Amino acid sequence: MEKLQTLLWILLGVGVFVWRMIQKAREAMAREQRERPKSTGKVPPLPTASFQEMLKQMQAQNTAGNPATASAPAVPANKQTTPAGRPLPQEKVPVPRSLEQTTVIPKSLEKSREARSLEVPLHEARRAAALPRANTQHGQEDYWSRTQTRRKEQPSSSLADRLRNPADLRAAFVLGEILQRRF
Repeated sequence: MEKLQTLLWILLGVGVFVWRMIQKAREAMAREQRERPKSTGKVPPLPTASFQEMLKQMQAQNTAGNPATASAPAVPANKQTTPAGRPLPQEKVPVPRSLEQTTVIPKSLEKSREARSLEVPLHEARRAAALPRANTQHGQEDYWSRTQTRRKEQPSSSLADRLRNPADLRAAFVLGEILQRRF
C-alpha cells in the first residue's frame, strides 16, 4: 500500500509539472502573437529582373539612400523599435571620473598653488664621495689578526706574552708533542 501511495505522489508531481509547462508555452505563444507585426498574408512575387538589373537597382538605392517603403512606417534614425513597436532600450554612457581639477583658480591664490615638477629634486642629493669613510683595513677585524700585528710591531716579546696568544700556544703544544714523543 505504501509503494502505491508513493507512486501516486510521483505521478501527481509529474502531471502538475507537465500542466505548468503547457501553460507557460501558451502564454509565450500569446505574447509573441501580440508583439509580432500583423502581416497582410500577401507574399510579394519573385522579381522577373535579372541579377545585373537588381544589382544596379541596389547600387542606386545605396547611393541615393534607402527611402522608407510604403508598407513599413518611417522610423527616425535615432528611435529604433521592437517588432511590436516599443522603443528599444538605449544604453546611457556613464559620466567619466577624473582626478583632474577643471576649476579656475583665482589670481590671488595662484601663487600659493604653484605647480612644481616632480622630476626636479627639492634639495641637492648627497654624493657617496662626500660621506665619511671607514678607517678599518679589511682583514684586520678579528682578535687574532690584531694580536699578530701587535707582535710584529713589538720584536722583543717574552715567553709569557707568546703564551697569551692562542695561536702561539697551539703551535707550542703541537711542537711539544712532536719533540717529546712518549712512544
